[in-house]
Amino acid sequence: MKLLSLLSIVILIGGSFLYCFSSILLPASVMSSSSSPALSSSSAVNVTDETLDEVAILNSKGVTLNGLGKYNDSIVYFDKALAIDPKNVLALNEKGNAFGGLGNYIQAISSYDKALALDPKNATVLDNKGVAFYHLGNYTGAITYYDLALSLDPTVVFASYDKGNALEALENYSGAITYFDKALTLDPNHVLAMIGKGYALDKMGNHTQAVFNFDKAKATDPRYIPDLTNKAKFLDKIGNYKLAVIYYDKALAIDPKNIDAIKGKEQTLAIINQTVPAGS
Repeated sequence: MKLLSLLSIVILIGGSFLYCFSSILLPASVMSSSSSPALSSSSAVNVTDETLDEVAILNSKGVTLNGLGKYNDSIVYFDKALAIDPKNVLALNEKGNAFGGLGNYIQAISSYDKALALDPKNATVLDNKGVAFYHLGNYTGAITYYDLALSLDPTVVFASYDKGNALEALENYSGAITYFDKALTLDPNHVLAMIGKGYALDKMGNHTQAVFNFDKAKATDPRYIPDLTNKAKFLDKIGNYKLAVIYYDKALAIDPKNIDAIKGKEQTLAIINQTVPAGS
């Protein structure tokens, strides 16, 4: 059986989205079938229908814990699933997502690489590896994986949105808008693409259209507004200060009086200035 669909998800933790990774969406029949290439069995272990059912349950528990932001706990369940079926791509992908949620992107990439060794044409895993590179500040490397994902399926919303983000970080605002528009064509209610497009338009001097996109995002789902500041704080925590400033700016573009964003940006800029060598 083939994967029936791929789902882009934004993890919401107590109202705060910390990172954007994608989960493989599988029906129960696929999750318990050894015929799926994404869940193929290892010759090193005797994987039976009974143990495959156990793997599906363990993966389900792990995915639920990921959604709750309990990443260390979810890793325990994915490791149990992988002890039974080491070639389980779903578990490897979700374990990578858990490491990403913890800000451990090197470990996340390692888990994605193991999944890609088994299923090299898995667009979801390719995109997730790109997201890990993005959070490490390697935006060009991230685009490489987004392009691979899009070459496999140009209709995947998350890959278009993620590429727009990376282009934005590289200050290629016109290119970013192209990919945010592609994401919005596929999903007209993609709030983060609206915000990204608004930010890029503002940087290009098109303030009227920028405000239009910000207002549309606010009207579509206001939950994402404080989440931008929360993500910026998370990026500060892992030392990606340049990206943190971008997210503080996105929050301030929508709400110029947001105290958390104002103070957070000031503190981040102070750190950046401290790390710049004198006379540079």
